[in-house]
Amino acid sequence: MSYTIDLGQWNSIFAVPASVVDNHIKLATEAQLKVLLYILRNSGTELDDDRISSALHIDPAEVKNAVDFWTERGLIADNSGALSPAPAQAVSQPVNQEPEKPKKQRTAVSRAQRPDPEFVSKLLIEDQIFAGLMQDAQGVLGKPISPGDRDTFAMLYTTFGLPCEVIAMMMTYLSSVGSANMRAVERMGIRWSDDGITTTEDAEREIERMQSSREAWGSVSRLLGIRNVGRPTASQLEHAHRWVNEWGFSDEMISEAYERCVNTKGEYNIRYINAILQKWHDKNIMSLDTLREQEEASKRKPKAKTDPGKKGSVFSTQGASFDISKYENASLFDD
Repeated sequence: MSYTIDLGQWNSIFAVPASVVDNHIKLATEAQLKVLLYILRNSGTELDDDRISSALHIDPAEVKNAVDFWTERGLIADNSGALSPAPAQAVSQPVNQEPEKPKKQRTAVSRAQRPDPEFVSKLLIEDQIFAGLMQDAQGVLGKPISPGDRDTFAMLYTTFGLPCEVIAMMMTYLSSVGSANMRAVERMGIRWSDDGITTTEDAEREIERMQSSREAWGSVSRLLGIRNVGRPTASQLEHAHRWVNEWGFSDEMISEAYERCVNTKGEYNIRYINAILQKWHDKNIMSLDTLREQEEASKRKPKAKTDPGKKGSVFSTQGASFDISKYENASLFDD
């Protein structure tokens, strides 16, 4: 005798790691969650940015950002385009950059503990500075402050150690970029605490850095003709800040890197552009004239010859094996 149970829609299910809900669901954007679910649902199927973008109606740049987001958090590993579960304790490290000093472990927003409402009520009565922050917050956020909002502010103030003036500066910045909402306040407040940004001087420096990153991305996006759906991603801001503010590349050099990326990859790939610019930065190639000179010098270099027929020779019995385009690429982009 055989038995069959019809579970309806539950006949077809797929696994989602518990850490997605436990640690990342409040940090991840809607697009990042959609991309992850689509990838997990289609495991074993060859996917690309365009296919995911078309299926989810999300900009391809957002798809790339989503993959970067889950890769950085150690959930998946990107092995030259082949995605796989990340090894245990995988740690992402920027390519060819000096190891960063150990930082305070990030606090997952989903596990942040809010103070007891009675404690918050007492705090509002006894701490006039905190009470004043609540009045200011109502004006900045443009809505009445709910009990849950007060609990969040109290958590940032007492649990995460952010002074009220620092929280006020953070809210003012978020308002200036159109992100004045409690979710953004909570996420940025916890990040600032984790990064040790707990004084007005630290806050001023961080705000200047974020503003310069946004300005850099505005310049880069206009230069490359990239239109974002919504706000720029963290990856876009980070890369633009590095190219423009840290490395000091001109518009023409960024455009050249973009064109070489598209010619080679057939698409816009922010990580590939970054790799090109990093190689030029490492070689102190900061202008198109210098780049052309380096390329011409590479072409004129005498090539070592070996006996015909020898393995690895430039000339062999099977004919010339020298590939000029491959050599040109290797001379500038490979170690």
